[in-house]
Amino acid sequence: MRNNLRLIVSVLAGLCSTGLMAQVTSITDGYYRIKNAATRADGKQYVYVTGKYEAQPNATHDEAVTLPGTVIHLNVADTTINAEAVYNVKTLRSQGVDVINGYLLPALDKVRTELKAKLKEKLGSDALAQFAYSIFENDVLDKWDLNMHMKPVTTSDGRAAYYAYATVPSMQPLVDFWKTWGPFAGGALDSYPDLKAALERGDATATWKAVEQLAYGKIVATFGADNAMTQLVKGYIDNDRIHNGMTYYLISGGINKVDTNQTAYDPNNPTGTAHNEYDGSKAEFDFANNNADNYWGPELPAAGDAGMWILEKVDADNYFSVKPSAKMKGLNGKYYTTLYTDFPFQIVGDMTAYTIEGVNEKDANGYAFARVKSLGGAGTVVPAQTAVVLECPSENVADNQLLPTGTEEPATSSNRLCGNFFATAISGMTATDGTGATHAVTYSNLRAFNISTSDAKNPIGFYKVSSNVTTIPGNKAFLVLTDAEAQAKGFYLMFEDGSTTGIEQIETPAENLNHAVIYDLQGRRVTNPGKGIYIVNGKKVIIK
Repeated sequence: MRNNLRLIVSVLAGLCSTGLMAQVTSITDGYYRIKNAATRADGKQYVYVTGKYEAQPNATHDEAVTLPGTVIHLNVADTTINAEAVYNVKTLRSQGVDVINGYLLPALDKVRTELKAKLKEKLGSDALAQFAYSIFENDVLDKWDLNMHMKPVTTSDGRAAYYAYATVPSMQPLVDFWKTWGPFAGGALDSYPDLKAALERGDATATWKAVEQLAYGKIVATFGADNAMTQLVKGYIDNDRIHNGMTYYLISGGINKVDTNQTAYDPNNPTGTAHNEYDGSKAEFDFANNNADNYWGPELPAAGDAGMWILEKVDADNYFSVKPSAKMKGLNGKYYTTLYTDFPFQIVGDMTAYTIEGVNEKDANGYAFARVKSLGGAGTVVPAQTAVVLECPSENVADNQLLPTGTEEPATSSNRLCGNFFATAISGMTATDGTGATHAVTYSNLRAFNISTSDAKNPIGFYKVSSNVTTIPGNKAFLVLTDAEAQAKGFYLMFEDGSTTGIEQIETPAENLNHAVIYDLQGRRVTNPGKGIYIVNGKKVIIK
């Protein structure tokens, strides 16, 4: 029965972790933004994934346009619960983490397998033991609803939205099973005296409380005591808000208990008796139950629209985009930025995506450059988890649209650029480039995308960071160099056609180059140049 406990613990941990992320709901497989249906004066309604196990509904619409952490891949399956059509969430992914397939389901499958093996060991292999085993599998495990669900609902002003919810399994089937078969399970629960005592008393509520405390310990060990999700779960446990067999709905904001006249809730006089009141002061996740409570009454009605979530598919009308810094403007009039996302995206506008293929070369004047390779312009699909430099027509996000599309299957390439999903401290950081090589990041070998104000000839490229910079921002591209490459403090961008983002370009007839010192783009001295691009007296020249 020890693995029985492990299954319960994993279920609770999974429900808690996915509950925090359960704001994301969907009807068809695709990429969505999710916003809370309750209007806020500050506009903070969009779900924003800020860490591997952290998210909050605290981004505005304008912020969400350029935040990859607001783009969420969702997939669902139709199902029926109590004769009501709902959806099971099958994929819940953003910023490199699929909570369902990458965490919850594999853990549950592993525990189920171990549980079956342990039960057979403890119960034996005779006919009676096999009968007990089938009862546990059919009447306990199969009755536990371990899925995240979403259900269509209409807001107070008629908008289409969804409830996002999960149900904590009832402990009664476990209590009933233990009553009959516990004596055959040996001392499997001797290490958990509170749980064993509750089961032997036949007390489902006490059984849940014992499991709850054990599960909280597992959550702390997994995520840390200071994690936002851990603190949320702790608050529920301390305030006795999570009960076995009850359903919990994700909301934005909170629920306050108001004990008016110290009188139990009366639906005919809700404000004159104990009741729940919605608190929308903070754009934070919380849960609300919709169960009958003899004293306080149900919580979900008090939340109203704050317990509902609106889907916005990421498309031409609700696009994802980038906003380059005004200072990152090349002499060609284009703006440059970098991007690293978990999702593949198609370039929509007049943009071009580039990777870095090499950083070990210098031009004729001794300037180190990064050799750039074009992935393509409008219509090109950049694979998932591919760090790129983006050339944009303007600073306006409407001109720099990108369409998430396809699956999150990364593609190995010769790209030297690295990326990370979340802001990460440089100290102790590791990063993987497009070739699959993993690097330990240091101040010596890190080069970040920036503009070199000390040299007007090659301003935009990858440069050494100052020691007072402590973190690399999320969803950006950077270079991690070998010891030999790290001898150069920075690298300007050299494109495939020989152009750069910064070296001055001059068109001139060949006859005007008498007595000039001329090199080709490979650094070789040229005495009789033909038509093409050359380095003339330290400047790039197009000879006509």
